[in-house]
Amino acid sequence: MTSASELKFLGSGVNWMPLCGQLALWLGGYYSVLPDGTRVSVTATEPGRSIFDGCRETAAGDYHVAITTPDWVAKLAVDGTDPFDKPLPLRAIANFPHNDRMVFAVRKETGLRSFRDIKERKYPLRVSTPLRETNHSGAWCAEKVMNAHGFGFDDIEAWGGKVLRDRPRMLSGGGVPVSEDFDAIFDEAIMTLRWKKLTAEHDLVFLPVEDEAMAHFEQQGWRRGTLAKDLFRGLDADVQTLDFSGWLMYCATRLPDDLAYFVVMAIDEQKEAINRVMDRPGSGLTGKIDMRQLCRDLPIPLHPGAERYYREKNYL
Repeated sequence: MTSASELKFLGSGVNWMPLCGQLALWLGGYYSVLPDGTRVSVTATEPGRSIFDGCRETAAGDYHVAITTPDWVAKLAVDGTDPFDKPLPLRAIANFPHNDRMVFAVRKETGLRSFRDIKERKYPLRVSTPLRETNHSGAWCAEKVMNAHGFGFDDIEAWGGKVLRDRPRMLSGGGVPVSEDFDAIFDEAIMTLRWKKLTAEHDLVFLPVEDEAMAHFEQQGWRRGTLAKDLFRGLDADVQTLDFSGWLMYCATRLPDDLAYFVVMAIDEQKEAINRVMDRPGSGLTGKIDMRQLCRDLPIPLHPGAERYYREKNYL
């Protein structure tokens, strides 16, 4: 359990670390609004693991504030829905602009046009996806979607295919999978250089999530999305997929009201600095921070301390 003399953020990855870092610098810096002597820190863990595990660890008191994506992961946690085995006492602080979708793309030359084609042909795909062992929400989602269509990653490997371990290289600048003979990419983060380069250089077909599977996912708390026509080269019509939007900053229900209030104050005070820090090609922050939007259309209720700040400033 964390003590009252510290405020701990979980800010894994190249996006959440600088965002949380700006807040920590303000909260722990000169003229801090926190109680005298309070230490503020940001911890990085493997980014994929922090998406689900961060919810559990924050509920347990290991961290005060964390971020997850897509934002509906927090609803799964609060509801105790798969992959969570019990409801977690979490509340929202802010939902940062992150316009994203899950993408299921295959090379045109495979001749595949649907998940049914993959199963029926037992196609030995070489699939680029987030690392499975971290339970990254992208890989987890890809597995669930395939399961809903009657197969999974293990089946692909049994058919002679391979799950590529290329995700760590996606931010290296080249933006290509580790192997040029990849057949498929099942991943999120449509704003990254990786997707822009891949769709520009390769002829890809985008597989839709079928209606029956989508209805099942929506019942579980997932959110329907669309790959809009012309988003990428090769997208000649809208394609149904899963919405992966939102960087939800959250905390445990028991976080003292004043701490939640001060975290939102820090976002407000540092919003322009965060916008500057995150203003780079492929950044996951896909819009400028607007305090009136951070507190609306949330998947879980606001923490009372956070809500008090938004209301005092007439943001809500």
